[in-house]
Amino acid sequence: MSIRIAIADDHPVLLAGIAHLLRSEADLDVVGMVKDSTALVALVSGQEVDVVVTDFSMPHGQYGDGIAMLRFLQRRFPQTRLVVLTGMESPLVLNNILAAGVECIVSKSDPIDEVLPALRMAWAQEAYLSPQVRARLAPDVGTDDDQQRLSKREKEVLRMYAEGLSVIEIATRIGRSRKTISTQKVAAMRKLGLATDADVFQYAIAHGLVNASQQARAKAADAG
Repeated sequence: MSIRIAIADDHPVLLAGIAHLLRSEADLDVVGMVKDSTALVALVSGQEVDVVVTDFSMPHGQYGDGIAMLRFLQRRFPQTRLVVLTGMESPLVLNNILAAGVECIVSKSDPIDEVLPALRMAWAQEAYLSPQVRARLAPDVGTDDDQQRLSKREKEVLRMYAEGLSVIEIATRIGRSRKTISTQKVAAMRKLGLATDADVFQYAIAHGLVNASQQARAKAADAG
């Protein structure tokens, strides 16, 4: 019996490479290749798929990407196993993928062959972490429970900042002073143990506050 696999990635070269790898295995059947969450949901809705191998960050899809997409797929297709490919190696992101219930994760820094054991373990309902993921994973990094420490306004400010709005823009949008917004941002960061703006963005991705493909803020923070 062949394992039926759908592959989702917005990078055509990687998509083709994974498909070529899987098609070299006699017991694997690639039933479709897509580039965003909209096409992925349509594909899995239209035929039986045993394992989905999906990129963590895919912009433009109707069902988002990142943690939000993974949770949607699990609700919509509870019998379909998931393997996540990610170029994001933050322990925060990786731990929250695990917290979302996905136990097979492959880093894009690892050889593409790592996809094979990952999908076979997913099919067997076992966990698999590629070498780079195992090396990066930090068991003491917080999960969604950390958000309970934030006030509603602190969480809103953190989300808007991670989306790319400046403190002044946030203040204008929600009708508060710049000083108030800055104070709430700093308070939220202190409660969560976040030291830099890059940390804020990574936290927001890991907890589904923003889509994984919204990288402008992270790049700007890293450049600073």
